[in-house]
Amino acid sequence: MKTEKIITKTSSRCLNVSASKVESLRINEDIENTVRVYDNGAIGVVGVLGNADFNAMEQSARQKLTQGIPYPETHDKPVTISVDSTKKILSDKEFISQISALLERLARENPDFSFGNKAILNDTDKTYRNSDGTLLNYKGNQFICSLSIKHKGSANILDEFYGCESDYFDADKICRDIKMQCGAFLNLLPQIAEDEAVIIGGFEPLQIAASHFAADAYFNKASLFDGKLGQKLFSEKLNIVIDRSPERQLNLPFFDAEGVVNDGYINYLVKDGVLEKLATCKKSAEQYATDNLGSAAASYNGVPQAGLNGFDVSDTAKSLSALIKGKAVYMSYTSGGDMTPSGDISLPSIVSYLYDSGKLVGRLPEFTVTGNIFDILGKDFVGVTQNGLYEFGRFKYMVYKAKLVNKV
Repeated sequence: MKTEKIITKTSSRCLNVSASKVESLRINEDIENTVRVYDNGAIGVVGVLGNADFNAMEQSARQKLTQGIPYPETHDKPVTISVDSTKKILSDKEFISQISALLERLARENPDFSFGNKAILNDTDKTYRNSDGTLLNYKGNQFICSLSIKHKGSANILDEFYGCESDYFDADKICRDIKMQCGAFLNLLPQIAEDEAVIIGGFEPLQIAASHFAADAYFNKASLFDGKLGQKLFSEKLNIVIDRSPERQLNLPFFDAEGVVNDGYINYLVKDGVLEKLATCKKSAEQYATDNLGSAAASYNGVPQAGLNGFDVSDTAKSLSALIKGKAVYMSYTSGGDMTPSGDISLPSIVSYLYDSGKLVGRLPEFTVTGNIFDILGKDFVGVTQNGLYEFGRFKYMVYKAKLVNKV
């Protein structure tokens, strides 16, 4: 018999923003407690919010074994790791005053726009221990700036969006970023004539295709990549990883929901274009006799399942200027998106800009980006970088070639 005990303490300070002013402060302090018991190929799970009696939880979890929920009992070499990646961002006293001052400055510097949504400070303290002797603890925090941008002459609820996260606060950088964004928004350009362009975006195509990396989908022939495990499918420049490194991730524990710690905190879904692994938990890895990715997810009172927390793409260049020589299209705000069974992606771009020589020149009319996922990540893949348009926060840009249709 094996037992696991997990305590997750989270703290959130959320400032709600409306009409470029702080409207309210919401404070959440949560504790989630989990006990899992494994025996004879079954699992029993009990979750309790707030203060908990772990002896009573374990007894209850043992009783739930009779429900016969299948799950393998695995045993790993015990490890003890403690990581505290907490940074000094803003104190509780500074939070309201600094964000209020930021909003006043944004409104002053961008008089044609109003700002809304929220700013958030999150803290996490998570401990995992099991009866094999493993003890893991992670502490971390993050600042999230999530601002809707509305042009005062518009009837829309929002016209643009500025979203970023970081482990520090810098009002100057945020203001420069948003001033650049708002300035480009006001300069409306004619639609570009080309039917194909270099696209700068986030990981939207990969997010649409993410479910196809799941082991359950793959081994039940419901994945676009069916039968292709171990094959080179994409550009040799492409490395898709589960990266839970405290140095590279914000407020993300270095271990997954089952206490798995990957070597160097990293594991590869795709390495040098080759589909190396699939998204698994310990159950699906054993069920399908495949490698465990170390990316399991679970609610505090639920059975672990395959997840993709820490999903990332390795950088291929130091900056956008190293990837792009000349003009490109930057997709700032997209809506929806879908993929056919053959991998053809359709991604409506609501707000896009012409990018030229490292700058946003102006706003383009709406269009839809289309391309096949194997081309976008293959012959049309240009690269990935985290240094580009915006100064503040952590954000990665994926660059690829694609067709433009449904031009307005």
